[in-house]
Amino acid sequence: MITELLLSSKKIPVSFISCDQKAIPQLIRMLQNNEWRNSREGLPEIDEIEHIELVGNHAILHSAKANEQIHVPLY
Repeated sequence: MITELLLSSKKIPVSFISCDQKAIPQLIRMLQNNEWRNSREGLPEIDEIEHIELVGNHAILHSAKANEQIHVPLY
């Protein structure tokens, strides 16, 4: 399944399987609070994220910047 999140005036596609759908509210909170950036330096800004995959209790953020994939725990 695919949905889109609107963050910082940018639509970011989010792909997931139906059992991972319950992690979407946690993903939104994490992105809005910049919690994923607080733990590491050199991570892309929200507007650099091209799409997100939810896999279990992790989010994989795909960035256009050097084709990065950042794995971030949601719980």
